[in-house]
Amino acid sequence: MSNTTQPKNRQVERTCSWILEAVLLLMDEKPYGKITVSDITKKAGIARQTFYRNYKDKDEVIIKYFANIFNSEMLEVENISGRNRQDIIILTFNIKYMIEHKTNLMKMLSIIGIEDIFTDSFTEWQNFLFNQKKSRLTPQAQLVYRYKLFYQITGIIVVIMDWFKNNMPVSVDNLIKLLNHFTVETKAHHVNVPNIKIRMLS
Repeated sequence: MSNTTQPKNRQVERTCSWILEAVLLLMDEKPYGKITVSDITKKAGIARQTFYRNYKDKDEVIIKYFANIFNSEMLEVENISGRNRQDIIILTFNIKYMIEHKTNLMKMLSIIGIEDIFTDSFTEWQNFLFNQKKSRLTPQAQLVYRYKLFYQITGIIVVIMDWFKNNMPVSVDNLIKLLNHFTVETKAHHVNVPNIKIRMLS
């Protein structure tokens, strides 16, 4: 990376941080639905055109934040391959991070419709996982693998978000046991389709 690019990227990161902070502060003052871009730019101390250089609307501020923290802080995906046994996809959720940032995350999850938009955004990520394996599978196994990924990963994320929003009514250990109990072991005739396991950092 060139020296001329680094300051620009740092400035973009700072600007996005100011915008996010402005949205979160405004949510303490009024309902999210009544917050305008003008409110955000005023609170963040930036020009309106600066906001639109980074986001198309206020929803994208939240969606991009969620996407970034899931990719960098809250979720790690590991593919384990082994001879004479099925591959395993291990999803490791950083519950410690979620708890440390609970106030801000709860604010965001309270936005009507934002969780559905966020869940939809995982389609691209799940397609990426599927495409990594697709070329090595038969057409029938491709279908099973794709549906298993979408069915289970989306379900796992929805359950964890519900658990988090409802003040974590069971322990992390019990939640892991439940989720791993719910995951479906792939039958022997789909030997190339990975099983999915869940771990949590707490």
